[in-house]
Amino acid sequence: MEKKNIQKPDSGIPPSRSGCRAGRIAGRIFLVLAAGAGLAFVWGIGSILLVFGSLLRGLHVLCLLIACLGLFAVVFGWAVRRRWLRRLGAVAFAGALAVSVTAEIRRWWTDGRFDRVPEEGQEWATGTVDWDRYKPFIKGNRLPKCDAPEEFRFCDGGPKLRAAFALYPIAAAAVQALGTKETYAEAKDAWDHLSYGGSDDLFEWLYKEIRCQWDWRCDAVFGLAPSEEQVAAAATNGVAFDLTPVARDAFVFFVHADNPATNLTSQQVRDIYSGKAKTWRDAGVAFDAPLLPFQRNKNSGSQTTLERIMGDTPIMPPMEEDRLGGMGDIFRDVADYRNRRGAIGFSFRYYATELVNAGKIRLLSLDGVAPTVENIRSGAYPFVTESYLITAGERTGDVRRLAAFLTSPEGCALVEAVGYVAPDAPAAESE
Repeated sequence: MEKKNIQKPDSGIPPSRSGCRAGRIAGRIFLVLAAGAGLAFVWGIGSILLVFGSLLRGLHVLCLLIACLGLFAVVFGWAVRRRWLRRLGAVAFAGALAVSVTAEIRRWWTDGRFDRVPEEGQEWATGTVDWDRYKPFIKGNRLPKCDAPEEFRFCDGGPKLRAAFALYPIAAAAVQALGTKETYAEAKDAWDHLSYGGSDDLFEWLYKEIRCQWDWRCDAVFGLAPSEEQVAAAATNGVAFDLTPVARDAFVFFVHADNPATNLTSQQVRDIYSGKAKTWRDAGVAFDAPLLPFQRNKNSGSQTTLERIMGDTPIMPPMEEDRLGGMGDIFRDVADYRNRRGAIGFSFRYYATELVNAGKIRLLSLDGVAPTVENIRSGAYPFVTESYLITAGERTGDVRRLAAFLTSPEGCALVEAVGYVAPDAPAAESE
């Protein structure tokens, strides 16, 4: 069989010129892709920060993108034999890596090497509290067991409850004693029946028609006494709060463990948080370090307590830091406590020692009295705080049973077993 020689048609372009043309086209495609990636990053910077949670992490993401583009440029430049492209990619990769590493070292030196006591509500972001340990009806949880009398047990399905973060263990222990596993642990809406939140908006869920992804409207809340501003906001809605004392705790001040201070007077506290004292020596403590008085957000339980302690003495402006807004924007907010040598912060004894366990901090005595359980119970400690079961409107059904239980001998014993001090309150009448 005769073989035919089939010749491919000549393109008319020398092979070298054809390769150059392909390289130019590929280079243009690369530049278009790089420009598109840059625009996409600029457009999505808010979303990236929303996911990663801080300006620094946003910078790391940007450096990662630049490093990836640089590495791609090196590989692509080698493939199309473009030295300038390889060099540009290598510079971009090395520069992004250097910026990211330098930023992380600076963050660690100025902030990361210090222990942190987060604002109530920021524990989930910092990993300082494992809330699963305090969920009711969960095997191995840290809640005390209580065989509550039948007269107090929920029989109307159980109330919807919301607690300030530090008081969530009391609420969860009461639910475990009075409620059912089906309602408060296994139901799809179990979170709606028992949740926790910050004190700044805690009371609004009692009366406001707030609609969001979760239905947090509730029948009762566990918290400190509302501030005057919160009482006034409720009054404008025709609501008055009913408060039943359920627990006592100590409002405490703490410092770095290396700080020689062990005691402050009430006047020293006012001098520090008014800004009158700039150094520890100004405050009467033999310690050569500038004062770093950390505060909390307005209307939080601890900040409201500080305002009551300060009385008519104005409080200095708080230290601030960058925080993340709901739409990815960055705003200045009150800085969380960082355990630096000259730092001083405040919180509640149970939160700082039982929930957060902040590490190398020391609780200070006030006016010569330590914040121990015995001194809280006797009232010797000067800054004892009351926590309440708070409702709006008439108490009926399961809410009334809950209030009766918490002020009964069995309820007071449960509060003590959680780690708080039970108030001296007569038992309420049950149904």
